[in-house]
Amino acid sequence: MFVHAYVDESYDLTIGVYILTASIVDLTDAEDLRCALRELHAGRQKLHWYKSDAEHREHLAKGVSALNLSHVSIVGRSQGLRPERARRKCMEVLLPRLESIGVRFVVFESRQGRNNRHDTDLIDACRRKKLISHLQATFIGGNDEPLLWLADIACGSALAAARGTDSYLTQFGDTVHLQKIDAT
Repeated sequence: MFVHAYVDESYDLTIGVYILTASIVDLTDAEDLRCALRELHAGRQKLHWYKSDAEHREHLAKGVSALNLSHVSIVGRSQGLRPERARRKCMEVLLPRLESIGVRFVVFESRQGRNNRHDTDLIDACRRKKLISHLQATFIGGNDEPLLWLADIACGSALAAARGTDSYLTQFGDTVHLQKIDAT
């Protein structure tokens, strides 16, 4: 089994929550999953959980939960949340966890070049600290890889739960593994 993780983020400064979610994909299933995701979201643009209305979110959560994939969500909380610091804290927990479950390659949704470099520097620092050893990473635009939508939907569901709406996350059952951390 050759496993990749597809990673996306969601955060809400008003409640002090930053969530980094990885959706775990066996590459033998990747093309079937891409097709299923394109059926869930008929638009030509990247799927955006935060741009979807409640009915579409319900449809997305139900569709992705039916795929029975595993998702790992690191939930960072902090008063006066600083998103980039919270991202680093979450990555320091997420990356070793992914490596421990057999993930060899992580695909992050591409952000600005400067932010991608910060992430690459953090991955290198995790290697130097021996938190990870063989994990590799790349950055791809959300329009270019539908598998990133898996993490967007699972992450959006986790953020909705942090805001008090559990219905989306509940559909995932035990396939979303949440770990809460201090993101200060």
